[in-house]
Order: sequence, then C-alpha cells, then structure tokens
Amino acid sequence: MSKDRELQMGMRCVKYMIFVANFMFMLVGLLLISIGYTIKAIYTDFDAFLSNHNYKASDLAIAVGFIILVVALFGCAGAIRESVLLVNLYALLLLGIVILEITISIIAYKSRNHLEETLSEDMLFSMNYYTSDTGYIWDATQYSLHCCGVHGPRDWDKYNNADYNLTVIENLQDSTDSTSPVPNGQGAYHVPDSCCKNNKCQNISSLYKRGCLPKIHYIISQSALLLGVGAMCVTFIQLLGATFAHLLARSIRKLKTQIEVERTIRRQQLYESLSKSNTLEKVSPVLYVPESSEA
Repeated sequence: MSKDRELQMGMRCVKYMIFVANFMFMLVGLLLISIGYTIKAIYTDFDAFLSNHNYKASDLAIAVGFIILVVALFGCAGAIRESVLLVNLYALLLLGIVILEITISIIAYKSRNHLEETLSEDMLFSMNYYTSDTGYIWDATQYSLHCCGVHGPRDWDKYNNADYNLTVIENLQDSTDSTSPVPNGQGAYHVPDSCCKNNKCQNISSLYKRGCLPKIHYIISQSALLLGVGAMCVTFIQLLGATFAHLLARSIRKLKTQIEVERTIRRQQLYESLSKSNTLEKVSPVLYVPESSEA
C-alpha cells in the first residue's frame, strides 16, 4: 500500500511540474506579445516611411505569443487529465512554436538588410505627399528627432510651392562653418517649421542641419535586432520546454504502468488468498445411512 502511495505522490509531483512549466510559458507568451506590440508601436511612428513587409515580424511575434498562451492552457489540461497523448501533443505544439519563432528571427534579421536604401527611397517618396497623409508624421519625426529632410534640409527645396507652405530661411551661414550641409551661396532653405527649434524657423541657427534617415535607420534597425534576439531567447526556452514535456510524458507513462502492475499483483494475491481460504474451509460430504428398525 505504501508503494502505491509513493507512485501517487510521484504522479502528483509530475503534474505540479507541468503546471510550473506552463506558468513560465505563459510569461514567455506575454513577453513575446509585449515585444511585438512595442516594436509595432515604434514602427507605427514611422508608418509613412515603411513598407508593409516591415510589420511581418512584429505581427507574427504577437500571434505566436497568443498561441503560446493557448498551448500552455492545453498543457495544463493534459496534466489534469494525466493523459500521455495530450502531453506528447503539447510537446509537438511547442516544437511547432519553435519553428515560428525561428521564422520571426529570420524575418527580423532579413529586414535589416538593405534597410537604409529602401528606407531612403520610401522617405523621399513620402515627401511628395507631405500636405496630405504624411504631413503630421514628417512634422512629428523632424520635431522629436531634431532633424530635417531625409539627408538634410536641401531635400525640401524642390517642394517650394504654395501647396507645401514651407518657410523660407536665408542661407547666410559662413562657408567656413564645417557643420553647414551645403556651401554658402546656394540660396535660401525652404523647409517646414518642424525643421527648426521650437517649430519656429527664425534664422539659419534654428535650423536642424542633419537628415532624419540615420536616426530612423538606427531606431528601426535596433528594434528589428531586439525582436530577433527576443525570439531566439524564447526559442531556446521553448526547446527546453518541449524536451521537458516529452520527459514528463514518459514519466507519466512509467508511473501509470507501475500503478497498473501493482494493482495486477495485488489482485492476483487477493485471488490466491481467497482460493487458499476456500480450500481450507472445504468440508468433505457426510453420507448418512439410516439404521434399520427392529420389528
């Protein structure tokens, strides 16, 4: 009886281990969702400068995070039911999630290749629509990052017309100033007010002279790197989880087998004891012969 109790305690410990593992996986899922939404929010700030494929990695990270939460609940259900099939299926689902996380890392890494070139093209193209959809994005970007244009303030010169409502700043800067983006004497700057400090283009000293491309490229590149590294770290944890779940399934199978063996042995012992007791208690039949009466 004590041995059976030990087996029951072992099974209970296995179930608790699965619950702890699934709690960790739920935290990992929430972490991946948080990273995905953070990167997506960063990308949204530069929505006008990014192509749709830049969002694939963050969207996939969010989806995988929710899948991990569902799979963790599935693992808890398998532990409660003490089902070897469900726990093994849980391990296979974790391996599937690992494949998705590796995909996230690959997409995030590939998005960094040729990022500066494509970002430059998209930013220059978006300047054509400054007065409509991308106007507020350009103003917010230039004001918050303290930059102007893609490569510099001169990017706005070709948009010098009434539709763009640009501010004119006379180029009176000394040509000996090494920070000047162009040599002295190339005419006035035509820029939005967001290209200047405090949104007031009063003179050349208030103009932001650096382009926005290097800063935006750094932010997006580092965000993609963060997403890729985060996905790889989660992948490592999920691989351990899949291995752990498989070992737990084997433990459950072994414990169940031991319990069944113990029950079979006790059943056989019970039958044997009953059989012996019946043999000992067996009574030989007595033949009764009536005595003959004398007449």
